[in-house]
Amino acid sequence: MKQTLYKYCSISTETQLSRALDTLSGKIYFPTPSKFNDPFELSAKVNIFSSPLLTHLNTREKEEVQRVFRLRTPDAVSEEWREKIGILCLTEDPLNILMWSHYAQNHTGICIGFDTGELPFSSAMQINYREERPKAEFDSDALIEHVLLTKSQHWKYEKEWRVLKRTIETDELSFYHNTFKNNPEKLDEIAEAIEQNGGPGTYIFETHAIRSIFFGARITPKNRDSIIQTASSIAPQAKFFQVELDNNYFWLNKKRLK
Repeated sequence: MKQTLYKYCSISTETQLSRALDTLSGKIYFPTPSKFNDPFELSAKVNIFSSPLLTHLNTREKEEVQRVFRLRTPDAVSEEWREKIGILCLTEDPLNILMWSHYAQNHTGICIGFDTGELPFSSAMQINYREERPKAEFDSDALIEHVLLTKSQHWKYEKEWRVLKRTIETDELSFYHNTFKNNPEKLDEIAEAIEQNGGPGTYIFETHAIRSIFFGARITPKNRDSIIQTASSIAPQAKFFQVELDNNYFWLNKKRLK
């Protein structure tokens, strides 16, 4: 379903401001999960008891394998693999007090709304929140869900969605090359697959995907003017909102600026 998803941005340093302006110019960064603040990120374990190899063992051997792996369950993904995935984190809520505090430098930053009808935001997938750490089954089609899209319920307030960019390895590039040689009519399909994946890094998107920009309750006039000046020329369709503290309740309000 088409909707707007949001990204909170800090702009308190020159580097952060430059990255936010790059985003408004159609260049968005996908970091590796090693930079995230959740210590359980991508920490799903393998359910060793679902391995088909166990079916060939006798009862005593199975008990021994289960004893060993019960003490030290293997990770579903390696450290190397973690560094080869780029993840863009988005949210449904542009007016969350904690999100402004944690990801927009104590309400001094901005929050950008993106149209999920446009790439790369159209491939965003919703996070599942649960109490128990997930276990990945052998030969499971749900590996992405268990490893990349499951988090603790402690993070439920974030209402997170993710866009994933995996690294295309050399053998996969060879596969695409051979596919094109045998099926040249698949050029567009292959080109799109390669273009839309490449691991961590900066990706280009059409700026008409920017629907709105929210300014934090503590943003400086200088930073707000800089953002408005850039966005007005590059993404003229974007609506501007100033976030304000409510006078009576612990919530945030928005006031339309444009």
